[in-house]
Amino acid sequence: MVDQSKGGASRKRRPDLDTVYSINTDGSRNVIHPADVRGRWQVLKSLVFPLLIMIYALMPWIRMGNHPLIHVDLQGRAAYLFGLTFTNQDFYLMFFVLTGIGFGLFVVTAVWGRIFCGYICPQTVFMEGVFRKLERFIEGPRIARIRRNLGPMTANKVMRKILKHVLTLAGSSLIAHIFLSYFLPVRELLHAVWEDPGNHMSAFGWTTFWTLILYFDYSWFREQTCIVICPYGRLQSTLIDEDTIIIGYDEQRGEPRHKGTSEGGDCVDCFRCVEVCPTGIDIRNGLQLECVGCANCIDACDEIMTKIGKPMGLVRYDSQRSFRGEARKRLLRPRFFIYAFMGLLGLTVAVLSIGSRESFHANALRARGMPYVIEGERIRNLVTLHIQNKNDHPNTYLIKMSGQAISDLDVIIPQSALRLDGLSDGQAPVFLYLGREDFEGPFPIHITVTDSLSGRSIQLEVTFRGP
Repeated sequence: MVDQSKGGASRKRRPDLDTVYSINTDGSRNVIHPADVRGRWQVLKSLVFPLLIMIYALMPWIRMGNHPLIHVDLQGRAAYLFGLTFTNQDFYLMFFVLTGIGFGLFVVTAVWGRIFCGYICPQTVFMEGVFRKLERFIEGPRIARIRRNLGPMTANKVMRKILKHVLTLAGSSLIAHIFLSYFLPVRELLHAVWEDPGNHMSAFGWTTFWTLILYFDYSWFREQTCIVICPYGRLQSTLIDEDTIIIGYDEQRGEPRHKGTSEGGDCVDCFRCVEVCPTGIDIRNGLQLECVGCANCIDACDEIMTKIGKPMGLVRYDSQRSFRGEARKRLLRPRFFIYAFMGLLGLTVAVLSIGSRESFHANALRARGMPYVIEGERIRNLVTLHIQNKNDHPNTYLIKMSGQAISDLDVIIPQSALRLDGLSDGQAPVFLYLGREDFEGPFPIHITVTDSLSGRSIQLEVTFRGP
């Protein structure tokens, strides 16, 4: 690796545990140029990355019923997920869903370390699966890029840089537009793209914002997102233990390092594992916060071991216990069961809540500051029913009294059948009258709201009040 500090000076620098390798000693940025690498884990990523990108891009196009497979309608305060419709009244379910997903990730981390970061995280998928490849195609392999950056400014260098940044900006814009299609239906988005941006300023503003953020990330910030911003790297130290499968260096087999192959350990100190690392660490220093579990160092080391006739696996997936030479491994251990239980609990509550949720919401509202009105010899209470249709199709709701406690109570329901459009709400008044001589104190009244299609009912209780 080359330390490109201000003033053009360059010197050989080795990663250590005391400094962040992507930052020079004078505070300037040390640009990391990972070398190309081949191997079985790269083959796996070459299959996983395109698949994930394809799923991300196609999700808004796939329709289930009358809506996209995943669509968040912020303006309508609704969300459509895999054929289910959710309104703002169902937002509390997100807590249980996110809890289940979060603890599920904890389980994965406790067993396999940062496998999510290396193979599934959007930052890794787009950075390593798209923009790194784009950079290599335009500016050449690692050594050519470093020499060109340290060399004088030439027309060839400028043209390559301009082309790379133009394509990076275009790619960032495309990713931002796909992201926006989860909130704005694809056909509306395509229509907005070809129209005057002034007619869709909100969509244009958010797309521009995310385009610039992504361009900044993929063109310059890069690995700093994982090291500085993402909290997952810091969290991993509390989630893993000696039995977690991580990427590590077999120190007992590799030390002492020696350039020859006939003496010393198997590590020939070729520095290849560092050259291919996207965050610039030396895996031989042990597990570090900056490691994103990409397995580049495994493939690079296996390639060198094959060339010098040594067995592969000097750098490999294994537990810290195994790296110390202990044969015992524990996959099922207390933290695994704790994380799994919490994750299953969150997802179970979410699934049960989704399955048992009502297709509509109703509550009774009383005029603020006016619990009752005296009209001659009668007491009047006004109750307003607020009903929300949580379906995406029109429906009619039937309103009636139930379990009336006093026979002399007069009930007037001007609108006993309230028709609402899909994902809309409405109000219906209920007038309650009782003679003053019949009022002996506050008493409960029950009003039933029934879904005419499903037959489901919600019973509301209000209190009749008087002087």
